Amino acid sequence: MRVKAILSLTIVLLALGRLFAQAAEVKIDPQTGKVKILKMLSAHDVGTVLNPLTHQGQVEGGMVQGLGFGLMENLLDDDGRIVTNNLGEYKIPSISDVPEHETVLVEDQDGPGPFHSKPIGEHGAVPTAPCIANAIYDAIGIQIKELPLDAEKIYSALKMKDDAGASMRRS
Repeated sequence: MRVKAILSLTIVLLALGRLFAQAAEVKIDPQTGKVKILKMLSAHDVGTVLNPLTHQGQVEGGMVQGLGFGLMENLLDDDGRIVTNNLGEYKIPSISDVPEHETVLVEDQDGPGPFHSKPIGEHGAVPTAPCIANAIYDAIGIQIKELPLDAEKIYSALKMKDDAGASMRRS
């Protein structure tokens, strides 16, 4: 059996009126807790895009960075001292982890930059982890509040939910 949530949406509104949002479609294997991101959708309020290729690179790169932060990156420390010895132990996304991605650009003429452009920077990374967390919550009905959202945490949460349900049925 596989649990699936379709397009859980996370929207971020910045103080300067900037808006960006992401939606995720996830598939979770309840036998292992493994999460697979099937598709991401990113929407950005961009003003006028001056260089479409580099702009899209920022959107996609930010999404992949947020994907790593949300699902796998875990820099372990012991009382403030880093104990992750090498990058072999520090997981980051590879090309096989990158889901299908669609971008929606909302262009307008009110940006503060040249030709009414607006900055993109790291905006692509900001909503990704909470978007994935919301999609997992929508799929399994359990909110996990600690990153990364790895298979062990998801499996443990599902097991606790099953155990609680079983004890409720016995009483």
